[in-house]
Amino acid sequence: QIPLIIWGAHQGLEQVGMFSHEHEVEMSRRYWHDHDLMGHEADELLSIFDTLTEADIWQYRYPEDADLKKTGVRGIYLGNFVRWDPKAQHEQMIREYGYRSARFSRTFDCYDYTDCFMYMNLHDQMKLYKHGYSKVTDHASREIRHGRLTRPQGLALVRQHEQALADYTELFCKWLNVTPRSLQFLMDQHRGKAFWNQTTPNRWEFNGWSARQESDSAQIERTPSNPIAFIENDKLDDRAAPGFITIGKGYP
Repeated sequence: QIPLIIWGAHQGLEQVGMFSHEHEVEMSRRYWHDHDLMGHEADELLSIFDTLTEADIWQYRYPEDADLKKTGVRGIYLGNFVRWDPKAQHEQMIREYGYRSARFSRTFDCYDYTDCFMYMNLHDQMKLYKHGYSKVTDHASREIRHGRLTRPQGLALVRQHEQALADYTELFCKWLNVTPRSLQFLMDQHRGKAFWNQTTPNRWEFNGWSARQESDSAQIERTPSNPIAFIENDKLDDRAAPGFITIGKGYP
């Protein structure tokens, strides 16, 4: 019976630029279905995985239209009303509340997902394998829109970081009880054919977006590795627990 839900950033506004704040996009079942869940519904998981039950998926169902209309639920985004600038906002949190950053090998941004071993590492590597671009492209595009990077500088940063090895892979393999070679074999099965060409066993040629850009090459070569300053603290493992902390159903 809560009629108004206030979200933070709209990912289509903050990450990919598919919307402007002037569009005043709201959270809706259609956007949730088409973009957040990429066209899938929670109930479909029951037919795909025989290990899941009703108790596992009920909480991920979107409310019925009749229930939404009865209560008058609307979901709005702060990004439509407040300038959503993650770099500036994170740095304000550092100054005022002691927020900590962390260096990542696969992107120049040191603010997002500093609490997770995998998101900017293996998770991001799988994104590159499957879709031909990774989080550093999202970050560079955002900084270009905010006017802090030029396009050649952004492209140089993408090329510098997107092929970097993921950190904490051994930690993940230990948790899964597999070898790094086994994990790499499984990950290779998910490389998008439009972006990767296997030249010899275990060797791949990348043909993603950044590899197809050829303009301003001389300017790119002269671009500093990090032309915009970020406030860096530690690497993630300098202050992290020795192993994973997993949070699931029933976690206190």
